[in-house]
Amino acid sequence: MYARRDEGRISLLRALARCIAWLDRLFPRVRVGGRESGEAYSCWEYESGRALLAEYADHFGPLGGRAVLDIGCGLGGKTLAYAEAGARAVGVDIAPEHVAQSANFARSRGAAIPFLVGDAGALPFPDEMFDLVVANDAMEHFHDPAAALAEIARVVRRGGVIYLFFTPWGSPLGSHLYDYIRTPWCHLLFPERLLREVLAAVLERRGARDPGAEARMLIDAYHAELNRITVRGYRRIVANSPDVEAAVEERIPPKFSFLHPLTRIPLLGELFTGTVVSLLRKR
Repeated sequence: MYARRDEGRISLLRALARCIAWLDRLFPRVRVGGRESGEAYSCWEYESGRALLAEYADHFGPLGGRAVLDIGCGLGGKTLAYAEAGARAVGVDIAPEHVAQSANFARSRGAAIPFLVGDAGALPFPDEMFDLVVANDAMEHFHDPAAALAEIARVVRRGGVIYLFFTPWGSPLGSHLYDYIRTPWCHLLFPERLLREVLAAVLERRGARDPGAEARMLIDAYHAELNRITVRGYRRIVANSPDVEAAVEERIPPKFSFLHPLTRIPLLGELFTGTVVSLLRKR
């Protein structure tokens, strides 16, 4: 009898997941470029890096001759953009395959940029080596963000700058599952078991050989790669960091600029902040 009840619950859960997966297609697709290949993603990062330097030129200042560390450099595109702006750029990433692609991409563009495998919580650099550290779309992935910030502060020269861009947990895209699920706040709206079944339904529709197994792998990665940092949690880390002080903080809504006032409302603002842009200075 109990087995039948369990089977009935599972069938109901899967039926609900299929309905959600069907409705999910009504939401617009998140536009993230370069999904075709590693080379394409490096190129997309490169253009993003150039746009970043143009948009935040007042904060970055001239990069000519400055030692710049790109933490969580991904596939190296942004690091190359910093180097082409005149920086003595170095890239570091925890994934060896990312470092290999980054080095290949830089060489293909005629640039000699050091790329190293390293953890943000234990950076392979001496104290006060860099004038500027950038961590773009990385803070939410650090295993221990407080320890990572302490390490970042250690390798920055006194008076140097730390520039962080990250997606907080409460963001509509905080799950980082947007390649599969378009529903905003899906990680907050759906219990994890339902979220896994929705992933399986999406993967089944895409023709996955074993959608259940792939969905479980994605959920495992979701647990391993996200630290669930919030805006409030990040501010607490900065406030408790004796070596840095906040100079600029900007909370950007995920899509529509008219939602910007909502990012300033306590608690509610967590849900309407798509990206935190934070500039810190080393004391």
